[in-house]
Amino acid sequence: MPAFTAELLTPFPRVGVPIKFDKLLYNGRQNYNPQTGIFTCEIPGVYYFAYHVHCKGANVWVALYKNNEPLMYTYDEYKKGFLDQASGSAVVQLMHGDKVYVQMPSEQAAGLYAGQYVHSSFSGYLLYPM
Repeated sequence: MPAFTAELLTPFPRVGVPIKFDKLLYNGRQNYNPQTGIFTCEIPGVYYFAYHVHCKGANVWVALYKNNEPLMYTYDEYKKGFLDQASGSAVVQLMHGDKVYVQMPSEQAAGLYAGQYVHSSFSGYLLYPM
């Protein structure tokens, strides 16, 4: 069954490209590529995706994308001296070859943080095939 969870190992990833959540906790059917940060649909169906991110030193704005189009955005305002978190999730219908990923759209809110004991993550799994 297509399912994955990946963690981000390096803080403050690049803006404008898919975030490479590079530590795999699980990657059934290998549909998530940690080198690109992209999940590619092999089995058409309805999927659930979730992301959890931490912000530190700056605001953070992330979006869940499907085929280069944002599906939903999440914004978190940084409070000086604190580590904060934000999350988002969606149920999405996918066809064979569709691509899903998380990306920061703006340099002005790029405070996405990760550390040894502070995990930002991206997960997805097939709810039912179509």
